Amino acid sequence: MKYCVIFLLFGTIPAQEINLLFDYGNQAFINGQYDDAIHSFETILDRGWENGDLYYNLGNAYFRSHEIGQAIWAYNKGIELFPRDIDLQQNLDIANSRILDRLALPEPFFLLRLYRELKYTFTIQEFVLLGSLLLFLEALLFMNFQFGWIRNIVVRKFIGILAIVAMVVHGMALDKFIQQKNAHQGIIIDNGVEAYSGPFYGENTVLFRINEGTVADLRQSQEGWVEIILIDGKTGWIPTDTMRPL
Repeated sequence: MKYCVIFLLFGTIPAQEINLLFDYGNQAFINGQYDDAIHSFETILDRGWENGDLYYNLGNAYFRSHEIGQAIWAYNKGIELFPRDIDLQQNLDIANSRILDRLALPEPFFLLRLYRELKYTFTIQEFVLLGSLLLFLEALLFMNFQFGWIRNIVVRKFIGILAIVAMVVHGMALDKFIQQKNAHQGIIIDNGVEAYSGPFYGENTVLFRINEGTVADLRQSQEGWVEIILIDGKTGWIPTDTMRPL
């Protein structure tokens, strides 16, 4: 469990209530009252508050309650905020290992894998900040070079390298922004969910079954139903309450 509380807004009453809920949830977890802990942490989310520690503790409470799908959802949400948090990543790996009939893609080309790992290591805001700092350093060196304060050929080449790196960093930020804007994914939170050929029971055929913790892309939705596509290309309709969108 993590006990760092970041919910501080100059001592306002809402923040005090959030802190009390957070502390109560932590204590309930310690006492083995995982349902109470989950209720407290989910109440905080319902009130519009979130941070990595909250998702980490919520994921742990769900994991101890053997709700693997919900735990994976919580850990993924935490990693969106804190992509380099080792505890979140380790717990997510453990939870993923509990998925029944887990689907896995073949290993991508190592350069593509390296690019993806780097892209998911930083948030969009961090990419933009890093790119801006590189551009500022490039402009500073270029100004010194133009005014003759620095005439080293190595510096001139370094300015060019900085420009390329800055463009790459901003390109990765744009790539991640577009991906997050267009990506609609969810986590299956029930076991043995049946995927149908259409958005209602009746005469529709059961195409396949999926287990909790599986990540699926969300394509379209109708009242009470959502169409999903799995990483192996299977598509089908499942009840909305059997998954939780990321």
